[in-house]
Amino acid sequence: MRQSFRNRIFVTVLVAILLPLLLCGALMMRLLIVRSEESLAREAEEQLTALSEAVQDLREDCGAVVGELMDSTVLRSALRRGGGDSRTLYQVLSRAVRPLEGSVRLDVYDREGVRRYTTSELSGGALDVDWGILRAAGEAEDIIFRTAEDGGLAAAQAVRNYSGTVLGYVVAVAELEHFEELFSGLYTAASEVLLLDRRWRPVYYSRPAQAGQTAEALRQQLLEEGALRSGEGAYRFFARRCAGFVLVLQQPRAFTPLVMGAIYLTGALMGSLCLVLALFSAWTLSRYLAKPVHQLDEAMGEVERGRLDVRLETDRSDELGRLASRFNHMTEEYRTNLDRSVQRERELNEARLRMMQAQLNPHFLYNTLDAVKWLGMAHQAPEVAELATDLAAILRSSISGDEIVTLEEELELVERYVNIQTIRFGDRFTCEVDVAERYQSCLVPKLALQPLVENAILHGVADREDGYVKVWAGEEEGMLLLYVSDNGCGIPREVLERLNGEPQPLPGGHLGLFNVDSILRLRYGESCGLSAWSAPGEGSCVRLKMPLKRKEKAYAEGPDR
Repeated sequence: MRQSFRNRIFVTVLVAILLPLLLCGALMMRLLIVRSEESLAREAEEQLTALSEAVQDLREDCGAVVGELMDSTVLRSALRRGGGDSRTLYQVLSRAVRPLEGSVRLDVYDREGVRRYTTSELSGGALDVDWGILRAAGEAEDIIFRTAEDGGLAAAQAVRNYSGTVLGYVVAVAELEHFEELFSGLYTAASEVLLLDRRWRPVYYSRPAQAGQTAEALRQQLLEEGALRSGEGAYRFFARRCAGFVLVLQQPRAFTPLVMGAIYLTGALMGSLCLVLALFSAWTLSRYLAKPVHQLDEAMGEVERGRLDVRLETDRSDELGRLASRFNHMTEEYRTNLDRSVQRERELNEARLRMMQAQLNPHFLYNTLDAVKWLGMAHQAPEVAELATDLAAILRSSISGDEIVTLEEELELVERYVNIQTIRFGDRFTCEVDVAERYQSCLVPKLALQPLVENAILHGVADREDGYVKVWAGEEEGMLLLYVSDNGCGIPREVLERLNGEPQPLPGGHLGLFNVDSILRLRYGESCGLSAWSAPGEGSCVRLKMPLKRKEKAYAEGPDR
């Protein structure tokens, strides 16, 4: 911080941007939670209203059925006779329950509490007249509503004679199966509905297995706190009284632990995004304010990496402007001195190249003249003319000013050299040149192949009666590869190690190989040069590697010719 004003700018801008973003994010998250809870509460109230209306309608329907039977003389007559089957009474019961058929059943009990008639398939059965719904019906003048003995909603009323004596009871029961259909579509699938009577006993619960447990927990909570607690746990409870019952809607909380985890994860991601944005903004602004110093620092780094053409463009007239001008002057002077040094090094390398190529010519000329001498002395043969012709062509090429020739021209010199050596050695060896036409236009250093062929003949197959030398070409990753192989005695181990290692003069009359390797390395770099493989008594192969470059007027046949 103390050593860089750019860092101070960066931290200041970062704090100024990041803190408001994080505070706004936390406020928005809290607002989202509150609004979601309020929305769910409104939704729960709407569902409770719809459920209450459904319960009220069912209560009224059950009361209407029971009230209709209270005026039936057939019912009183059947109860006065003390039971027995009555076709007429069953017709009356069926007609009364027809509007609610399938959802409500009618039971008729005598004064002792024995069920005499029913619209369901049940038979027999009795209820205690001194307890439960029958006792409440006997004590009341109007219809009473209670929880049915086997679950569901029951509406009951006592049947009396004209003197007020109880003859029996009529009970309309809305069974549990009907509540599923009654409440269907009135609340969300994630919620649960619990219908309690006035003593908080379950009449219906959408999860029957937990009806008693949930009702007991709610009753205990109501007794202890005087109200239902909905602010804790995984569920919220909303209760409403309707038609003498208590309707409870159990709704999952909007933000369960899983949802809260997702919210926290979202908050963390948003915070991370804010951090990234703040970092980017602070970095951009601090970089802009510290740009002049940064440009100078980068320019000096480029100079350290070898780029001397770097220039600082500035219109400043202050200290930083003068510093940039002096930096430009310094790099210009440095580049001028370096160019001079490179030019001197290039001239030195070219002198070394010319010297090495000059070493090749006398070495080869000696062997050729030796062949001419012995041929003239021993045979007095006309081949001398052909030998002299080939020799003149090779000498003319060697003294020409071109240091780079096409591979086609180089192979022509090789063939002339092979002709001379064939006259010298007779039929003791053959030389095959198998170079595809697509490589004929490639550029190679002059007299690069001849020393390799000479080495293969003189040091490889000279002592064999079936000598074989082959020259071929290939390419790999933009590099031209020229090969010269023979089936001779092989290359000595120390010569092979020097060829494949650091370039240095080779012993044993292999000056030509060293010169060719040195020329390639000086001209094209250390990745080029010679490499060799050999097996004692089986032969050897020397590879020449250089960049694949073609003459401007190249062949048009393409690479597959």
